[in-house]
Order: sequence, then structure tokens, then C-alpha cells
Amino acid sequence: MLSLFKKVGVCAFASLISVGAHAAVSWDFTGSAERISTVTGGSYEWSGSDGSVVTLSAWNAVGHNDIQSANHVFGRNPWGLVIDQDGYPCGSNGGCSGGDSHYIDNGKVQEFVLFDFGDQEFSLESFYNGSVGKDSDVTVLAYTGNGDPTQNISSLNVSELSSNGWGVISHHSNTGSGYESANSNLNNVFSSYWIVGTYMSAVGAGGDYVGDTAFDSIKFAGITGEVRTPGPIGSPHTGVPLPGTLALMSLGLVFAARQRRRKA
Repeated sequence: MLSLFKKVGVCAFASLISVGAHAAVSWDFTGSAERISTVTGGSYEWSGSDGSVVTLSAWNAVGHNDIQSANHVFGRNPWGLVIDQDGYPCGSNGGCSGGDSHYIDNGKVQEFVLFDFGDQEFSLESFYNGSVGKDSDVTVLAYTGNGDPTQNISSLNVSELSSNGWGVISHHSNTGSGYESANSNLNNVFSSYWIVGTYMSAVGAGGDYVGDTAFDSIKFAGITGEVRTPGPIGSPHTGVPLPGTLALMSLGLVFAARQRRRKA
């Protein structure tokens, strides 16, 4: 029979494996998706390589002013996601009439995509650009607060994101076409909500310094990362999952030591 020390060690090790085991998942935004809402606009639902579902919605802001929905001009084509600010509505087939060549950009309007993973949490490892314009600087944000940030995002401006639960994961300079690592040099951050968009100087520093003034244009074609089941209700939508497990393990070891002293 295992000693109490061994039992505690085995249980703690099993807990660490359970907490640390995250599924690697990828999403291809050039493939099929379910359009939500009306035929002329709405968010998208995409299934990942493991069946996990993410809901994508489009947002924009003139300069750094109030954020507003851009779902009515949110579309996709063989190179990735587009927000067609030419004004042509994007139909249920994913195309934007007269605007399929458009990008997600920050020329006259700051544009970005919000990713909602529902009752799961996600750690973004990389994103894939299917096509880019002359410049392709990118900002990645993760929601680190409590509650559902999609309920009040339209009441904010871009500069207020950082003070309302959105943390800068990284800024990326001239990403180009292909894969770009999102946070390989940072601790894994898990959140149910992410923002990926063209460079947002208004949210503050983080990651690569982006100093040029050229406007950025990108077609996001996919993302990869890890999925996990979130913690207890009311816990922040982010963080490293180990401290609670380590605390339990420490308490178990203390208990085991006391039991051994009593037997001695």
C-alpha cells in the first residue's frame, strides 16, 4: 500500500497533469462558417479542429472615438476576414459585393475582430494572415476582467479598453503574410474573449514597438492556440491555473508530515 506521502504525491501530480493538459486547436477563417443574425449582417460562428466553437464579431471606431458594431459589413473571402467600409453589406454567403478586396485596416477607421469562446477559455499562440497591404502591424488584446465585455464594448472608445478589463498581449510590427506568434515570449494567458486588429496606439505599450505612421491592412485567415475549461464561476477570465493546485499539494504534504510525527 502506498504511504500517505506517496498518495499525496500521486494525487497532486494527477491534478497538475489535469490542469496543465490543454488541447491544441486551430481555426480556418477561409472555410465554411455559420452566419448569425440577419442575411445582411451579423457575427460568425466557426468550429475549430476539435469542434470548439468561437463567435467572431466585427468592430470599428473613427479615430479613437466610440467603438461601434461593423457586423453589417463583416465578410470573408479566400484570403481571410474583411470589414468592407465601402458600405456594401456582406451577404450570407460571406462575400461583400464590390468589396471582396477590402481588408481589416486602420486607415480612416480603426477596425478589429472580437473572438468570443463562450464557456471555454483560450490561449492564443499565433494568428495567420492570408493577405496584407503595404503595412501589417497588429495588436492583440485579451479580456482579463470579470463578466461579459461584449455587453458594454459599444459604450467605450479605443483608449478606454485598457481601463475596462482589456490587457495588451502584444503589438506586432510588419507581420506580413503567414503565421505570426502571438505570445511566445510571455506567460500563457487564458481568456474567453480576445481582440485581434490592426495596430492600436491608443491602448498603450506592450510587446514590439510599432513606430511607423503607415496605415495597416490585413486579412486574418486563422488562429491557433490552446483551449481549456474555465475555473470557478466569478474567477477572472485569465491567468495561470497552477497556484490553487500547488496550495492543495502543500496542505497535503503538511498533513502527511503531521501524521508521520504522530506515528513516530
